[in-house]
Amino acid sequence: MQCLRHGPSGPISAGHSKRSRKNEVITAVASLTPASVPARARHFSAAWTDQLRSPSGFTERSRALGAQGFLPSPEPLQRLGPAYELWEKALDDLPKRIIAAGSGSLRRWLSELPPFPAAALAGNAPSEAELWRAMLLQSFFAHGYLWQEDGKTPDLLPASLAKPWCLLASCLQVPPILNYSTYILHNWRRLDPSKPIELGNIVCLNNFMGGLDEEWFRLVHVEIEAKAGPAVASIMPGQAAAAVGDTEGVERCLQCIAEGISAMCVTLGRMTEKCDPHIYYERVRLPTSGWRDNPAMPNGLLYEGVWAEPRQFHGASGAQSSIIPALDGALGVQHPAGWLRDYLATMRLHMPAQHRAFIAAVEVGPSLREYVQIHSELVPVYDACIERLTAFRQQHSAFARNFIAQRSGKAEGEKGTGGTLFTPALRAMKQATAEHAISR
Repeated sequence: MQCLRHGPSGPISAGHSKRSRKNEVITAVASLTPASVPARARHFSAAWTDQLRSPSGFTERSRALGAQGFLPSPEPLQRLGPAYELWEKALDDLPKRIIAAGSGSLRRWLSELPPFPAAALAGNAPSEAELWRAMLLQSFFAHGYLWQEDGKTPDLLPASLAKPWCLLASCLQVPPILNYSTYILHNWRRLDPSKPIELGNIVCLNNFMGGLDEEWFRLVHVEIEAKAGPAVASIMPGQAAAAVGDTEGVERCLQCIAEGISAMCVTLGRMTEKCDPHIYYERVRLPTSGWRDNPAMPNGLLYEGVWAEPRQFHGASGAQSSIIPALDGALGVQHPAGWLRDYLATMRLHMPAQHRAFIAAVEVGPSLREYVQIHSELVPVYDACIERLTAFRQQHSAFARNFIAQRSGKAEGEKGTGGTLFTPALRAMKQATAEHAISR
């Protein structure tokens, strides 16, 4: 495989503003794409950088979104073809290797795996599902190498793992790090395909250490995505109704959004049924960590054979789910300028290209909030959406306190896997949401 060309110089210093982080991620991901990657493998995110800076071009491309919302359709690919069976079997074996790890044995095993043939996959007209499956494989290998062996966390990822991972990231136009899409959206299957996507009928495809708590934590998120699907799918029809003065159509959209958020709250409330906060904090969260603002990796990660300097990226985070940004956009919820808005903008760069496109199209589409302000009979149902979205954020904040802050003993100073001080962040988002109620 041809070496990926180096990107610009290394990580930003502590003195840079958080706003510069978005541009840093854009520049880093854009620098990954070498001439050797066929255009077919990059068509999922064509003209990605230009689209991020000019979202108005997204509208036509982003209209179709099924009832599954942001969950992949067709459902996640469970395994790559026979040519990739060596790496699929290695991923099957990863939880056992993690349990047996000691004296560097896990890292030696992972670094000695033959490099994943990412260039061959990219050059063979892959489907999007194949690219995401390959990205999941490499993400689990890399994060297992970094986080699942005792001792000092490495600050270098061997070229045998780094180069194929970065090539796949360039095809999907996301940073080379485990993200919400690989960890959650593309990591489940139904036990009975004829039954709904819901707890009791879904299981994870792959794990780090495995076990009840790790699986349940992810599966709760999968069901939340499924419950949000009809609400998210109603947004653009609702905006189209607003554009033509169809008040009943706008009302149907808002009712669907309110019902969807209520269902999300019910599912989130089930987290503690099978995911113990102590086990989550001590075992489940570590392998999803990133290397920005992480004291275990203060300089970030050097991707050997890809960049000459270390890079810093945020780890997997619920802030990388597209649900809440889409609902914020639909309801006209805006967050104050500053570090929080900048952080959320950076999190968006970790989402699949189509999800970014959808959110951007919603944000520049007809305003449901302005329509409601003119048609006062819709204020109660609009405010119900705001109330329930505020409640979901409050519930998420309480979950984070119980699962992270109380375990660490740091009420305000603990960071989530995304690398941010989540307590003030969640509080600020909840407050900003509540302030958008029209009748308050």
